[in-house]
Amino acid sequence: MVRPEAPLPDLRPRHVMLANAGRARLLGRDPDNGALRELDDFVNPRARLKASALDRERPGRSALGSRRTAYEPPTEPDEHERQRFAHELARHLEALALEHRLGHWMLAASSPFLGTLRHALGPHAAALLVQHAERDLTQLALHLLAPRLRQLLAPGPAPGRAV
Repeated sequence: MVRPEAPLPDLRPRHVMLANAGRARLLGRDPDNGALRELDDFVNPRARLKASALDRERPGRSALGSRRTAYEPPTEPDEHERQRFAHELARHLEALALEHRLGHWMLAASSPFLGTLRHALGPHAAALLVQHAERDLTQLALHLLAPRLRQLLAPGPAPGRAV
């Protein structure tokens, strides 16, 4: 007796996150017609501030005999802000994944924010990530995004690999 093969799961992304250090947009596909619609919009206004405005505190000081030194923070203020925003987005995606409201998804983010965000992802959201691309598409209107995303999703590298 021949068993019918189980259908393969649909790995096409149902969700797309577009991100840079200052803004992120989570898009979802309409189940009826596949059109993209914006589900969430995140803004990080501190990303536009200069490092001097982010770091209000002066470095710590130490005196050893007649020499004085200033302790610099281990992470630059702008990098710290980028990491903070990435963790905020990662927490949101992880919560959606745990609530079974996040399907397979794609991430398109600017460099180096792509690496920062991927590193911050929780295990559930990371398991659902099927493709990522180093592209900043946060400013594009929805009607312009569809053709750009089709290019990124075109057959080529295996799911989960960089484009």
